[in-house]
Amino acid sequence: MTHRSVLLGMASILVAALVVPPGADAQGNGRPKAPKDKTGAPSTTSPAPSPSPSPTPVTATATVDTSSAISAPASAPLTSVFSFRQFGTWLDDASAPIRGEGSTSIAAGYWRMADASQTNMPMLGAAFGVTDRMQVNASVPFYRVNYQGATSSGIDDVYVGAKYTFIDPTLTISEFGLAISPVMEVLSAGASDGRIHFAIPVTLELRRAPFRTYGSAGYFTRGSVFTGAAVEWASPGALVLTGALTQSYSIKEDPALDSLAVGRQRVDVTASAAYPLGSMAAAFMSVGRSLSSPGGSETTLALTGGISFRFAAITSTP
Repeated sequence: MTHRSVLLGMASILVAALVVPPGADAQGNGRPKAPKDKTGAPSTTSPAPSPSPSPTPVTATATVDTSSAISAPASAPLTSVFSFRQFGTWLDDASAPIRGEGSTSIAAGYWRMADASQTNMPMLGAAFGVTDRMQVNASVPFYRVNYQGATSSGIDDVYVGAKYTFIDPTLTISEFGLAISPVMEVLSAGASDGRIHFAIPVTLELRRAPFRTYGSAGYFTRGSVFTGAAVEWASPGALVLTGALTQSYSIKEDPALDSLAVGRQRVDVTASAAYPLGSMAAAFMSVGRSLSSPGGSETTLALTGGISFRFAAITSTP
């Protein structure tokens, strides 16, 4: 294996577990690295965010994947070409932030595929309520990947985003919420289609204590559309359990993969739990796997866990 690791058909799952009234905590993480061609130049990557906590009770999940990689046949020119589908999902709620409050988180994640594994540690995240409707956030994960004995490490894909709540579910009789969460993704160095891309998720939420349901749908400019939904239950003992299902459909034309009848859809499932550690912190963990993924590139096991901390900006009194 030359240069950095070659990962064929890798996928990622990621979950976010949160919520400790009155604050919250969210989690996420980077996705396994994409394959490189035989010249050592990285192929286009498909990312997923790292911990991106939120200052209000919220579960945020993001997943992105490049999978179904194939190389050119023996009869092709010497410069082999890798081809793979672009997948990406983003799952969040529509709860509004609290102005002047925010959170930070530190987490770790592990992904296992057929021929590779990846560990992300640490996954750093932060979020802040700019107004009572708008939150800004960022996440920076560090990865180490192992592919058939070859390893590489570095800074994974970075995410910077915001969430604007049009309808706050806590302020309506129906407890219905609506938000939009534009995201800028900065891919790892060497992405062939450029490092800067965007995602545009729209989120709905409905509360019926002790349950909360929410779902997101949107578009990744790398070439995929997605939907996702989650059901959350807050137990009397403060433990919060969440189940989520996400799916992504690759819309980018790829004659090579189309000719091989490689599918365009990916589906993942996750389960997560969060528990408060006092009034200003929460611990969270999640487990998940792929239900379906083209080319046998599914994630057979995905684990994440960490701690988030709430904080409030200090304001001076007259």
